[in-house]
Amino acid sequence: MIREEAVKIFCENLNLFEKNLKWLKKSYEKAKKIDLDKELTEEDLEVFETLSNRFGRTVGILINKILRGLDIIELEDITRKLDIVIRAEKRGFVDDYKVLIEMKDLRNELVHEYIQENLIERFKEVLEYTPKLFDITNKLKDYVKKMKYC
Repeated sequence: MIREEAVKIFCENLNLFEKNLKWLKKSYEKAKKIDLDKELTEEDLEVFETLSNRFGRTVGILINKILRGLDIIELEDITRKLDIVIRAEKRGFVDDYKVLIEMKDLRNELVHEYIQENLIERFKEVLEYTPKLFDITNKLKDYVKKMKYC
């Protein structure tokens, strides 16, 4: 009974995650057309801030709800976040779990970054990591389908 409830919550979170991904993809498509080596307009900055917010939210949902939810369903210990991302590597979602840690760190930096020079570097990192996030998502969806969770 408890596992059934965990699967239900996981599937709801997966649906939320997929909605966030849809919006992230829209922002990414706009942002990747902008040259970050030139002076950014106010509109360019808004595009990147939107992308950064959506990236951060999606990474947060992935780690805190989706990967953690899989661990709950599969009766893994969820007390250490490091173990949660290590198991993502074991499941084949990433080649190296450290990529997830880097994404989480970037997410945290974006929340606290105020100097525009540093923001441009963070925006470049978001552009670099977003396709990796899409790749992780595709592997995750294949896994969920194979395991018949949702």
